[in-house]
Amino acid sequence: MTVRRSIAGPLPAGALPTPSADGGVPADELEYLFADPGGPAAPRRAAAGTAVARQVGDALVDSRLAGMGDADVRSTLARRLCRLLPGLPADGRDAVTAVTVRALEQLARDHVLRVREALASSIKDVACAPPSVVRQLARDAERTVAEPVLRCCAALTDEDLLAILADGPAGWALAAIARRPHVSAPVSDAIAGTGDAEATGLLLDNSGAVIAEPTLASLIEQAVRRPDWQASLARRPSLPPRLALRLAGFVELSVVELLRGRTDFDESTVAEIAAATRRRVDWVERRAPEETPERRAVRLHREGRLDETAIGDALSWNETGFLRMALALRCGVAPEVVDLVLGAHDAHAVTALVWKAGYSMRCAMQVQARAAGIAPRAMINARAGTGYPIDPDTMARHLARYGIGA
Repeated sequence: MTVRRSIAGPLPAGALPTPSADGGVPADELEYLFADPGGPAAPRRAAAGTAVARQVGDALVDSRLAGMGDADVRSTLARRLCRLLPGLPADGRDAVTAVTVRALEQLARDHVLRVREALASSIKDVACAPPSVVRQLARDAERTVAEPVLRCCAALTDEDLLAILADGPAGWALAAIARRPHVSAPVSDAIAGTGDAEATGLLLDNSGAVIAEPTLASLIEQAVRRPDWQASLARRPSLPPRLALRLAGFVELSVVELLRGRTDFDESTVAEIAAATRRRVDWVERRAPEETPERRAVRLHREGRLDETAIGDALSWNETGFLRMALALRCGVAPEVVDLVLGAHDAHAVTALVWKAGYSMRCAMQVQARAAGIAPRAMINARAGTGYPIDPDTMARHLARYGIGA
């Protein structure tokens, strides 16, 4: 190979070699890979130290002789160097390690996509991968480069992942981090805090993800409007009993059965979950054949038992007729007015209607999701997990729009 000029050190950060006419990189633009503070012969001299060092030197020289301007050659070099990384000295201070890292850093910025893909697919399983290289790949704009590193590379630290999450990455990047074999509590908090439903669902399904109890409690509150999370929450390892009971209060019967089948709860918790299951079954079995959901609501109202538990049981069986009549009776309005509010998909008005009926904000969230068909992103959430986030005067104004007095 004819070298027209030599570069004494690495290109500036972010700089890319100039492409040649065939789409590759001219060999002389990558000559710096073979330079070293110890002089042009340093890689060769260092290569005399160990078998791994000799292999690194051979890989670099073979690639130079084959023509570094060829993307396939650079892809092969990336794969070879990644295989040799575990055998290099851990302190990274020797000449061969320094040259190897510099080569990988430049390959991570290569303008040809398949070179970066080859490097990412090879380095993702290398725990001792150079931090500067994996950070560059993890932030690559191309999904095929960044995703395998984000999902698998153990060399990415929590600090690296939190910095990436703070920049608002694409959904696929969030999902890749959520699927990592081990996800720490701070990283889990950051993923849940993005509001990305898919990534959060993947996090809940990941048994290797540590989710702090406050975050788990918040996700359970949000699960009222996220039925796809509910089974995953019921299967979460180390689910606190109090959160299990909260979950059992509003999920479908099949999810309650998942909770009841767990073996890590004490007898008291199991008994309470079993009672919730029995109550849901009784809701259907004990109803007289001739009694419609609406008539049942009237009867329970007369008996003083039209409480929030009844609302939850009715909603678990999708008995919107019961809810419609219950809200009408508790608010003192005609059922048609309730229909108007629910049919308008007005989250503020629905919340205010449930408030007027004397039920909790948790109940209001269930009604928004299950009866009013309000999209998750448009729903009004509880304040601090349980409280109404709207002041009474504002709720009265929303009710007045539908002719309902506060």
